[in-house]
Amino acid sequence: MRRVAVLVSLSFVVAVAALAACSRSARQARPVATLSTSPEAQLAFAEIHERWESGRLEAVPYADFIKRFPGDGATPLAKVYLAFALLESGDRVKADGVLAELAELEPGSTRDLADVARARSLRLYGAPQSALDLLRPLVGKIVDEADREMFLEELALTAIAAHDDYEALAYLDAWLRGVGEDDRDRVRAKIAQILDTLPRGVLEQTYRTMRARGVASGYTADTQKLVAARLARIAVETNDAALARWLLDLSGTSAAQAGGDAGLELGELAASRRGLSVVAGKTVGVLLPTRELRDEAADVVRGVSWALDLPRRAGASEGVRLITRDDGVDEAGTRAAMEELAGEGAAVILAGFDRASADRASAWSEQNGLPVLLLSSPSAAKLPRTSAYVLGERTEREIGMLAEALVRHGVKTAALVVDAPDDQAAASSVEARSGLVFLPPIRCDVPLAEAGKPRFPVASWLASGAQGWIVSGPSSCARDVLRDVRRVFDTQRQTADRWFGVTLESGIPPAEVPRGIALVSASAGLVPIVATRPEEAREEDVRAFMERFGVRPSYWTAIGRDAGVLARAALAPLPPDTTSDLKSVTQRRAIVQAGLSAARVRLWTTDDRGFGRDRILPRALRIATSIPTK
Repeated sequence: MRRVAVLVSLSFVVAVAALAACSRSARQARPVATLSTSPEAQLAFAEIHERWESGRLEAVPYADFIKRFPGDGATPLAKVYLAFALLESGDRVKADGVLAELAELEPGSTRDLADVARARSLRLYGAPQSALDLLRPLVGKIVDEADREMFLEELALTAIAAHDDYEALAYLDAWLRGVGEDDRDRVRAKIAQILDTLPRGVLEQTYRTMRARGVASGYTADTQKLVAARLARIAVETNDAALARWLLDLSGTSAAQAGGDAGLELGELAASRRGLSVVAGKTVGVLLPTRELRDEAADVVRGVSWALDLPRRAGASEGVRLITRDDGVDEAGTRAAMEELAGEGAAVILAGFDRASADRASAWSEQNGLPVLLLSSPSAAKLPRTSAYVLGERTEREIGMLAEALVRHGVKTAALVVDAPDDQAAASSVEARSGLVFLPPIRCDVPLAEAGKPRFPVASWLASGAQGWIVSGPSSCARDVLRDVRRVFDTQRQTADRWFGVTLESGIPPAEVPRGIALVSASAGLVPIVATRPEEAREEDVRAFMERFGVRPSYWTAIGRDAGVLARAALAPLPPDTTSDLKSVTQRRAIVQAGLSAARVRLWTTDDRGFGRDRILPRALRIATSIPTK
């Protein structure tokens, strides 16, 4: 069907181009006739005809002429102009009324132009096919340049509305072919706007035909440039490197020539690795957040590097390679970054520092078949089925467990501090089930209202009946809340213990908790790691990490380490060379998929040793409670 459509469009190009040429030669031998019957009317009509030729479609001047000269020979043509002006302003009812007065016109140029106006009305009313039936017999009949431009524009727009897109391209080419040099830039701009409405597939197929057949395609060089420029904008707007490379290969010109205004960006996009299918040895890609979560990203990279034994000593050629790219803020940005990692040869990618980015990464993985380890749990609708794996924990489970623990200790009302809207939504779903009442949530990044005062509203929380807190965010957030609590406790005498619940991510050592606060921590595997010095660590791997980096591993360090260990096990069977052969790439990705599913290794964030059948890392959550000493 597509090939037939292109062939049909070529016949239209040739036919319409020939008719446009005939119309030009006819115009040169046939000046515009003056139909007015008096010198006064002739002068007045010349003024409105000049407006028409310059494209000024204001109804008032045309209506004034009709009122002054109701019986003049030029009045029917003025009514046609008025109908177009009314259609332009959106007053279709009045326009149809004016056109109804012209129902008995004799054959000729005025009736032809009136039919163009009727076709425009039909298109605007949603009947483009009927409009085309009116317009097609007029091809080659309209001589006046301004009338012909109006006709060809309407013909193209109507063909597009009727989904005759290839035919529409032929009409656009004929329109551009038929205008003089003085009007060419203006018409080019209008055609460029119309091309924005055409489907990408139509433009690609037509451009392929243009380049393959050259002059024989029937399209002018100007139209070819406009189509190429539109495809370049599509490539840049969608971060489609494959389209950018295809466009440059097909055009045989530079990016600046093929891409028009988007030439520079087109060239950069074509030179990128996006859209390429490559596996380069044992390569792990990490998709890093671009704005927030930079501390978490640094912890993940530290954990991954530890697991992959990076940086490797000089001269060691074997082993896993680590590459990174910055994530985007939307689906297109994530897709572009993931394609860059895939084009650089990553056989597995770590991504998803929050639920939104995990959703995007999971969707991309499922669509492209490249294994992705999700550091946060995606939404239920984006849980993986074929390619991605989930390491992160659902916030709802943690907050629900902490809320139940606080209730068991007699807490009825708690303050809530969250790092993301997902945490707030999770708390809302937990509140009814647990029986715990949450005060309005406060974000971890709440600004300081007054110098020298606590950043968090501790006094207000206590006055509202808060008997405890739940913090879902980084450990730095939990520390900041505790610091402000300590400051208030130092000025207010507290007669009862308060309960402070923290998620896996928020975990802090009990030694950092002030008196009067009982710490309730979500716990899984070795997390939270409470050792503050290497010699306090019970696990040899944790102790070695702390000796090397001099810091206590955070939750994000642990999740990054686990992702690196699982990835390393899955990549082990891959050869060290690079391949871009599609069959080989598919085979190697399948080996990694199988390796991830089968991997059984010692992990920090869970007592389990690998993924379950649902591609989610099982994790038994526990509560760790530290009661303050009096």
